[in-house]
Amino acid sequence: MKEIFALDIGTRKVMGIIARQAEEQLEILDVDIMEHISRPMFDGQIHSIEEVVKTVKKIKENLESRLHKKLNKVGVAVAGRNLVTFKEKITRELPAEAELDYQLVRDLELEAVEKIIADADSHLSQFHCVGYSPVYYELNGSRISNLIGHKGQNVSVEVIATFLPRVVLDSIFAVLKKAGLELINITLEPIAAINAIIPFEMRHLNILLVDIGAGTSDLALTREGVVFAYGMVPEAGDEVTEAICEKLLVDFTTAERIKRLLQSHKEIEYEDIWGKKRSIKSEQIKEGIIPRIRALAGSIAKLALDLNAGPPQAVVGVGGGSLTYNLINELAASFNIEADKVGIRRPSAIKGIKDNTNRLTGPESVTPLGIAIMTAQASGLRFIDIEVNGIKLNMLDFYQKKDILGALILSGIDNKKLHPRPGLALTVKINNELKVVKGTMGEPAKVILNGKPAPSLSCKIKPGDVIEFYDAKDGEDASALICDLSDIKPVRVIFNQEALEINAPVVMNDERVTPDTPVADRASIKTLALTLREVLVSKDININTLNEKQILININNQPHLLTQRNFTLLLNGSSVNLDTLVNDSDLIDFLPDVATFYKIKDVVNIPKVSERIRINVDGKDIDIEIEPVQIFMNGKQVRPEEFLVDGADIKVYYLQERQVILSEIFRYIDVDPQRLKGKTMKILVNDQPAGFTTPLAEGSQVKILFEELNKEVI
Repeated sequence: MKEIFALDIGTRKVMGIIARQAEEQLEILDVDIMEHISRPMFDGQIHSIEEVVKTVKKIKENLESRLHKKLNKVGVAVAGRNLVTFKEKITRELPAEAELDYQLVRDLELEAVEKIIADADSHLSQFHCVGYSPVYYELNGSRISNLIGHKGQNVSVEVIATFLPRVVLDSIFAVLKKAGLELINITLEPIAAINAIIPFEMRHLNILLVDIGAGTSDLALTREGVVFAYGMVPEAGDEVTEAICEKLLVDFTTAERIKRLLQSHKEIEYEDIWGKKRSIKSEQIKEGIIPRIRALAGSIAKLALDLNAGPPQAVVGVGGGSLTYNLINELAASFNIEADKVGIRRPSAIKGIKDNTNRLTGPESVTPLGIAIMTAQASGLRFIDIEVNGIKLNMLDFYQKKDILGALILSGIDNKKLHPRPGLALTVKINNELKVVKGTMGEPAKVILNGKPAPSLSCKIKPGDVIEFYDAKDGEDASALICDLSDIKPVRVIFNQEALEINAPVVMNDERVTPDTPVADRASIKTLALTLREVLVSKDININTLNEKQILININNQPHLLTQRNFTLLLNGSSVNLDTLVNDSDLIDFLPDVATFYKIKDVVNIPKVSERIRINVDGKDIDIEIEPVQIFMNGKQVRPEEFLVDGADIKVYYLQERQVILSEIFRYIDVDPQRLKGKTMKILVNDQPAGFTTPLAEGSQVKILFEELNKEVI
């Protein structure tokens, strides 16, 4: 089996473990522990990278020499003091029967992360979101472990988003790189500790785990089967050591030695800063440091009570600092719980560990063993080196799910830039009917992975990948001209035998507009009836040249106002005026050079002829209609074809019975004027002389004779 290398880089010491996964247990092959020569770390934070590198290199070399092979990959943990977590719950209503897919769930999770970032204080600007994890999902109000593939109307997710300061990660990366090590797994120290010492079957209890080191005290809380909170107190064993420094005037290294001897020696000899050798009873030192120990316990309890909203059921201490004199009792007092509910757990309580070195016995070994376990299982976090838009990044992920979307979020690219915002729509009323003109959808973000277009944002990435990101282009807001609206259709007519499409008049918000007028949002648009006047204008006919004269006539004492024109305008064969309305498929005839004058028949309702008589004129049979009316204009009987004159007084008599008179034959025959020269016309009806008013009957024989003046000629 392949060996793994795990490192716990602490404030005071560094521990390296070589282990190997053998069947169902982790076999510890070798351990190397070294204290930093100076104090290159304070409160879990690396201050002197070079000094820490020296310690790490020495441990690496020691293990390599005993293992007889090179070590180049390592798993580590980041101090909990650098961890910032935020929780957020997002709820979304879904369309009926919508199936939840990966992208929809991912978008919901990212929405929660974005809300955390948007609502966070300004200090978070110096942090990077290194990942997030869903705490739980809800579908239609009920908890569910996985949403993908389900359908529902209401979906919720709560996430914990995790943030680390850039300086923390950069310092760890720098140390490992200078030591010739590649980071293959990383976790948070409290996660490593709780995964090692608090198994899943214990997590239904409300337990507080406190990993007390030299510089920090890291907290993790369990309840209802999950780890629901993490925290950090920037105080730990070094505070007690510094109290000894102040009381005895010794350097930090001497004070650290004195602290470790308190439990096993009644009297301790030491040398102060003046070089004088001194001796002091342990009880005296204990009395002097109790206030500092009580303060440390109080700080831990205060944070835990805030996170837990009350005292936990039990407190488990790990880490070298948990051995500090009387700290366990002070923790019990600070939480106001029984002393037997606070205790220290040692590596012997960790299942699945076989320690061939027999050196990992104290509580300070719990976290390093947790790091080794998570490195062997690859269950911690992994960093990969990537590049986004020319910036080199180390990408951290809780589930080893490395995709382009995660890399973009890490680089600080706003999720809103991934998807285009559709352009705003125009909402208008057209003839009182609501219509929507949609904006454009825009263009999605463009992502180039190693010089080629990425298949999707969920595409997995690997170390060394280079990503180029181009923002999504938002859609354009809807815009339209009046002529673009499909509901405003042109009127189709035949004008002088030519097919035309003519735009009807349009008003927008009660103002007349042209076809190229931009449509306003929420406008009220109405089409008006099209008149012949607008048809002529559309044909570039100068309306001002068309003259119309009105004449007043009386028909049976009823006045009528008529318009005579210097042109002819017909609609479907009938003479009409310029303001006549036009409909689809109408036939329009416009004759600009043919004047329009009214005849009597245009204004008088003449019933259709239903009776005729046949007579013979000079040997030719003629059918004569029996007129149902008699018409007089200005006292003179006239025919319906007679033109009207201004001021005409028209009398119309509708006859029940009447005879045809001789003069009516001239509607049907023509008399050659040449035959009348020097002659007079004589008419015979049935061989009897007749006048123009002589009645005619069916079969009447009419002869027209021309006689020389003063002579009788047949």
